[in-house]
Amino acid sequence: MHYPGLALYAEGPTDYRFLSPVLRRLCEHLCLTGANSPVDVSDVLGLDHPKAFDGAPRKVRIVEAGRDAAGAWRVLFVHADGAGDARAARDQQVLPGLGLLSTELSDKEAGVGVVPVRETEAWALVDGDALRSAFGTALDDAEMNLPKSAADTESDKNPKKTLEEAFLATRPTGRRARRGASPLLGQIGENVRLERLRALDSFQAFENDLVDALRELDILRKGFGGRAR
Repeated sequence: MHYPGLALYAEGPTDYRFLSPVLRRLCEHLCLTGANSPVDVSDVLGLDHPKAFDGAPRKVRIVEAGRDAAGAWRVLFVHADGAGDARAARDQQVLPGLGLLSTELSDKEAGVGVVPVRETEAWALVDGDALRSAFGTALDDAEMNLPKSAADTESDKNPKKTLEEAFLATRPTGRRARRGASPLLGQIGENVRLERLRALDSFQAFENDLVDALRELDILRKGFGGRAR
């Protein structure tokens, strides 16, 4: 039996809300289809660095967050918004921390970058059915003005605004309206379809890295490549 404890170091509260269920569900799916023995996938542990390191470079904060929760995880996800250049964000905001942390990791631990092209909300926009379920609406994609394709989703320069406008199109009232779409990101993350996410280049790149990590941890079969390859 494998116990791949999962942890996430993300940029902000909304990222934890959406990504935590998505990461858990993806790991469950990969392990169900490709593991070499039974796997007990945990909920994702949200990490933060100790307050003493608030002013430290991000790579140091990542290391300290991982070190502070040592023993509670085997796979550490590090999120960064791509801000239009996912490769640069990965190189500058993720890999330095994972590289520094790798000097302390055993062969039973791994780090994986999670980098949407712009913002995490872009991944939430890819499945209109998940939004309808969370928003409690029957509006179609066009009526919520959602991107028409995966390419349109990844080229959206302000996915956070697009998500909020889709929510407002449902004419929410009272406290629900005041709170906006953000509190619903956890529910969207629980329901967004993996096949829709896999249409996004940035998600494909992330899943490929995760498959590599799980194979290196000897959780997935050596020949298993996942569906995004």
